[in-house]
Amino acid sequence: MYDIIGDIHGYANTLEALFKKIGYIKKDGIYQHPERKAVFVGDFIDRGPAIRECLQIVKPMVDSGFALAVMGNHEYNAICYHTPAMDGRDWLRERSEKNVKQHHLTLKSFIDYDTEWKDYLEWFKKLPVYLDFGRLRIVHAFWNNEIIDKITDALKGNRLNDSFLFQSTVKNSKQYQWIEDLLKGYELQLPDNIKYTDKDGFVRSEIRVKWWKVSKQETLRSICVKDGHTLPDKSVPSEIIAGIPVYKANEPPVFFGHYWNTGNPSILMNNVCCVDYSIARGGQLVAYRWNGESLLDSANFVTQDNVDS
Repeated sequence: MYDIIGDIHGYANTLEALFKKIGYIKKDGIYQHPERKAVFVGDFIDRGPAIRECLQIVKPMVDSGFALAVMGNHEYNAICYHTPAMDGRDWLRERSEKNVKQHHLTLKSFIDYDTEWKDYLEWFKKLPVYLDFGRLRIVHAFWNNEIIDKITDALKGNRLNDSFLFQSTVKNSKQYQWIEDLLKGYELQLPDNIKYTDKDGFVRSEIRVKWWKVSKQETLRSICVKDGHTLPDKSVPSEIIAGIPVYKANEPPVFFGHYWNTGNPSILMNNVCCVDYSIARGGQLVAYRWNGESLLDSANFVTQDNVDS
C-alpha cells in the first residue's frame, strides 16, 4: 500500500514529523515502513528552509526502494537552469530575475556542496514524469491519457532523455507542450486581453483549469484552479469547454500536487486527489494513505503542520 505525499519544498523537519505520525522509522539512516511505501509527487526543492536536508531524506528512500517519486516542475526547472543550451541561449532555462529568485534558496543550500548538487541534478533527470500502477496513477500536475501515451512512445518509457529535454524547452514544440501540461497543469488562454495576478504576484494571461471537473456552464472564475477570485464571471465558450480533456469517473484514482490547496484536505472527486496543501505558504504537509480503494476517502488524509524554522 502507498502513502502519497505532497510537495515538500525543502521542509525536511516537517517531513520527518509526518513520517513519525504514519509509522515510518529510520533504519540505517533511511526512513522506511514495514508494510507500506511512500510516493512523492515531486517539488522537493526551492522555497523552504532545509532543501539539502530534504533531498538527503528523499533520495535514499527512493534509491533503496522504500519510496517512489515523480518529477515536479521545480526539479525540471532546476535541470534546465543548469543545462547549457546549444541554440544560442546560455541555458535551457533563462536566468531571468524571476527564475533566479525562485531557485535562490536551493542554490544557497548547496553553496558549499557543488559536487553533491550536481549528483542531485543527475538524479532529478532519472525521475519518471508519471507513474501508472494500473489501479493507481501519479503525476505532478495533470493526467491525460493521450499525452501520457505520446510521451511513453517518444521516450520508450517515462523518463526524460537529453534529446527530449532539449526539445521540451523549445516553445511551440510538442515536447514543450507535453511537459508544460504534465508538470505545470492544463492551461487556457484568457480571452479579450484579460489578465490576473497569481499567488507569486506575477501577472498572467492564462489560467490553470480544473481538468478533473468541467461542466457545460463554466465561467473563467469557476474553471480556474487557483487565484480565480479576481477573474470575471465571464462564460467560457462551449467550443472551448468541449476541447478540455476531463478525467473520467471510471478511470483509476489519480494523485498529484502542484496546486497550492488550503484548508482541510479533501478529495476533489471520487478518483481524483491533490496532496499539495501549501506547506511553503503557511499550510500543511499532507499524505494520503491509499489502501487499494477505487473510491477515495478524505478520512485517509494525514496532515502535519510546519515544524521547520
